[in-house]
Amino acid sequence: MSFTIEFQPTGQRLVAEEALTVLAAARQAGLQLRSDCGGEGTCGKCVVRFIEFPPDLPVRPADERHLSARQLSQGYRLACSAVIDRPTQLFIPPESLPAGQVLQTGTSHKQLSIDPALRQMNLQAKAADLHNLQADFDRIRDLSREEHLTADMDVLRELPDLLRRNAWRVNLIMRGSRLQHVTPQPLSPLAGLAVDVGSTKLACYLLDLENGELLAVIGLPNPQVMFGEDIMARLAYAQKGEREALELHHVLMQSIQQALVELTKQSGLEPIQVAEVCLVGNTAMHHFYLNLPTGGLAVSPFVPVASGAQLTPAPQIGLSGMPGMLAYTPPVIAGFVGSDHLAFLLACGFGEDQRVRLGIDIGTNTEIALQKGERILSVSTASGPAFEGAHIRFGMRAAPGAIEHVHLDGGRFTCEVIGDTPASGICGSGILDALGELRAGGLLNQRGRLDKNHPLVKLDAQGKPYVTLAAGNSEDRPITLSQQDIDQVLLAKGAIRAGIDVLMDALKVSAQEIDEVLIAGAFGSYMLPAQAIRIGMLPEIPLQRIRAVGNAAGLGAQMMLVSQTTRRQAEALAARIEYLELTLYPDFEVFYANGIRA
Repeated sequence: MSFTIEFQPTGQRLVAEEALTVLAAARQAGLQLRSDCGGEGTCGKCVVRFIEFPPDLPVRPADERHLSARQLSQGYRLACSAVIDRPTQLFIPPESLPAGQVLQTGTSHKQLSIDPALRQMNLQAKAADLHNLQADFDRIRDLSREEHLTADMDVLRELPDLLRRNAWRVNLIMRGSRLQHVTPQPLSPLAGLAVDVGSTKLACYLLDLENGELLAVIGLPNPQVMFGEDIMARLAYAQKGEREALELHHVLMQSIQQALVELTKQSGLEPIQVAEVCLVGNTAMHHFYLNLPTGGLAVSPFVPVASGAQLTPAPQIGLSGMPGMLAYTPPVIAGFVGSDHLAFLLACGFGEDQRVRLGIDIGTNTEIALQKGERILSVSTASGPAFEGAHIRFGMRAAPGAIEHVHLDGGRFTCEVIGDTPASGICGSGILDALGELRAGGLLNQRGRLDKNHPLVKLDAQGKPYVTLAAGNSEDRPITLSQQDIDQVLLAKGAIRAGIDVLMDALKVSAQEIDEVLIAGAFGSYMLPAQAIRIGMLPEIPLQRIRAVGNAAGLGAQMMLVSQTTRRQAEALAARIEYLELTLYPDFEVFYANGIRA
């Protein structure tokens, strides 16, 4: 009996017919794991984690040699020794992959407005003596001319020794009238961390808070995918108990802390120079990184614990840098429309003028906003993870080996593959291309059905139609697209189109009136707008009005990190946005049914 093996975070899948090692399964699925010893169990580089596993999951000698008792208890095993004979989900740590998933961190260029929450003041005080018995802190306060200066106990404990060791010279790092930290010399640079916390990836940016210079960037997978590919699965896991909820919080914050350390290392800085953090994410991610109860988000009507902007002591959420470091978290809007969507709209100029502007951030939950005049409406559509490769037999996220573009010419398919390697699967932009080419070539009708009489359409053993896109990375594993795969994509694109049409209907906007369409995220950067229009995911809008804006949420997070003024603008923008609940909108079912059509 066949069974499915799924690898996270790339989303690759393999249908196996017999028991095999994880390493063999990964290779058959086109996933390259580190295996310096060739699978002999001697290098310990091919570590994987079983997402769900029985208590009697075998522990082999090679596992005991290379893994700790704690790792073994958490389901970690070596891929070369672990044998699978049933449906299994596996998480592949980044260090087990020789080439990481393509994680977009690039943003559109925009001049940042600088109005930092923190400032430095370098002072030379007079030494205390019998003629000057003023308290150390009072001495510093008077020199700073900040009449209402306050300081936490940790700062007061550090101040006396620093003054005397440094010949009574001290550098103050202040947030308004609050003394956050003291150092012997001014810090150059005084750094901050902006993070776009996505469901599948983290985009982390280290900036100079005093001039907005981008010092370093890193992208990495969101480790929470080991607990579920989509948000609802993770929320369900969190409801199992306090331990599970904390686990989701801890793995996320550990990754962000590791990114902070790595970014400072790349920049030649120390973590203690990171004085502020700005985190953006959808509402579920917002609750996970703030360690808020998620029960209200797990069931309808999906109500958050809190939605406003917060300034939280960073250690309370698992981050460490400069003593007194705070984490700024912008408002979430409603439902699952979070602060990442707000950051996207902020970066793209929503609310700055009265242009008719459509913004789309495509993902498992696709957020869409439409601006007309003074009004900005926003919706969230449950488009599902099809464009990230889920529920597609050979679907995968954008990584080496993924088909990213498909062409049908002269009766044959040609494919562009990330990394210029043999194809091991197909990612979102390739899936979109494939549907567009099938539609243009007459292989797919308006109802989304493959033409069984077309010479490129074959039938499987059950008589179900499919097309072969590429030979794949082995002779017996061609990359195909089946009718079932196509149905999943049409459901996803139908949800997106329905969201767009509802917004256009609510604001009485025609496609011709839309001045610009801004598409965010990695998928938006790789997809061809003409194909999106061809399959009906986007309305008929002139191509020159459509542009990809990269990781606009990451840019918005950077903008808020370095400017208090921008934070206030973002909070005002959030208050302006009107959230529409799609399921309550009149005739939503009609819009959705029309959206599914190819």
